[in-house]
Amino acid sequence: MVNAEAPETAPIRPTGINRDSMWSLMEELFPRYRALCGPGFKDSLERIGQRISLTVDEFPSGEEVLGWRIPKEFVPKAAWVEDSQGRRVFDFEHESYHMLLYGQPFDGEVSLAELLEHIETHSHLEGAVPLRQTYYRDRWGLCASKKQVADLKPGKYRVHIDTALTDGHLRIGECYLPGESDQEVLINTYLCHPKGANDNLSSVVVAVEVFRMLAALPRRRYSYRLALWPESIGAITYIAKHGDRLAKTIGGYSLMMVGDAAPVAFTGTYRGNSLFDRAARHALRHNGWPDAPLPYSRWKGGSDAMHFDSAGMRMPFCTWQRGGPELSVYPAYHSSDDDLTLVRPENLFETLCVVWDALMAVERANTYQANYTVDPFLTKHGIFPFQHGAGDGKHGNDVARAYFELMGALDGTQDLLAIADHYGMPVHLFDEPVQKLLEKGLIKRK
Repeated sequence: MVNAEAPETAPIRPTGINRDSMWSLMEELFPRYRALCGPGFKDSLERIGQRISLTVDEFPSGEEVLGWRIPKEFVPKAAWVEDSQGRRVFDFEHESYHMLLYGQPFDGEVSLAELLEHIETHSHLEGAVPLRQTYYRDRWGLCASKKQVADLKPGKYRVHIDTALTDGHLRIGECYLPGESDQEVLINTYLCHPKGANDNLSSVVVAVEVFRMLAALPRRRYSYRLALWPESIGAITYIAKHGDRLAKTIGGYSLMMVGDAAPVAFTGTYRGNSLFDRAARHALRHNGWPDAPLPYSRWKGGSDAMHFDSAGMRMPFCTWQRGGPELSVYPAYHSSDDDLTLVRPENLFETLCVVWDALMAVERANTYQANYTVDPFLTKHGIFPFQHGAGDGKHGNDVARAYFELMGALDGTQDLLAIADHYGMPVHLFDEPVQKLLEKGLIKRK
C-alpha cells in the first residue's frame, strides 16, 4: 500500500481543455457591467457558480470594516451628452466606460467649459475611453477619449446621467476545497471592473480554472479557498470578518492582469523569502520565464495582497501578473481598449501553467528525515531505478538522478522545494523517489 504521505507520481498538468474552458468563461463574463457592489457583480458570481461550487457571503452597505465603509450598490441606467443640435456625442449605451463608476446622477444644461471640468480622459491613448471611479467622493462626471473631447465645439450641452446608489451588499464568492490538513491556502482575485478583459477577467478565469483542477486532484495536502471579491474593500472585509480562517491560512496568491502578452511575472512578499515566493520563482524558472520578482511596491500593483502582507498582518501573499498597471507596458490599463483583442487564450494558458506549478510546489514542500546512516542499498529494497535507465554503468534519466540527489539531502533541515532548487531540478521529479523511500520506511516526514 502506498504511504498516505506520499505525493502522487503522475503530476496533473493543464491541457487544451483548460485553455478552452477559460476562454469560454471570458467570453461569457466580458459583456457584463460590474462595480464594487451591484447587480452585475451578483450576476457574474452566479455564472461562475455554474462552473465551480461557489458560496456567496453578503455584507451590508454602510458597515464599518477596519476603519473602512462598505459602499452602496451602484446601478448604472443611462449616461449621455447631446450638443445644441440634439446629437449625442457620448452615450453609455454605445460605450459603458463613459459612465463614471459610482458617479452621482445629474440632469441639466452646461457650457462646454463646465462640461470639460467633469470629463476624464486617458493619459496615454487618444482613442480609448478611460475607466475612472469615485467610490468615496460624491460627484458627477463622465469619461471620454481625447479624440472625442477634441471634437467638441463651443456651445451648450445637455447632460443626462441616471444612476442609483442604493443600500445593498458587498458580495464575496468562495470555493472551499478541504485537504488532509485544515491549514488553508487562499487564492483571490477581484471581479469589480466593468468589462475589462485583462483587468480583471483574465485573473478570474485563471483562478476559476485553477480550482477546477484542484477539485480534480485525488488528494490535497492543504485545504484551498478561492475568494472573488471587489478589489481592496473585499479583502479588507474578508480580513475583518474571518479571523478564525486567517488563523489557519498559511499564505496565498493574488491574481491580477494575467492575460496580456507581457512575460508572466510576480510581485513577492514584503520580506521576499516565504514558501510562496520560493514556489513562484521555481514555477517561473521551470516554465522558461525570468524568475526574479518584480520590484515590491504598494504604489504600483499592490492590490489585494498588500492588505494581507500589511504591517499589521505579514501574511505571505504574492501577486501574479503580466504587464500589470505600468502604462508603458500595458497602455490599455483602465480603458475601453482592454477588450477581447488584448487577451488571448494562449496567454491565459501560459499563466495557468505557472500558477498551477507554483501551487504544486507548495503542496510538495514537505521536509523529510532519513532513517539511514549511509545511502541505502536500493536494490535490496527493490527500488533501484533500473526502469529509468540507471545501473550497469549508466546514469539514467532525470528521475533516476532525483533518487540519488534526494538520498543525500534528506537530513531534516530543508524542505523538498529547497532541495529541488539546490539541484536546479523541477520538484515534481522527486515524486517517485519520495514515494518509494516512504513505502520502504527509509525516510519519514517531519
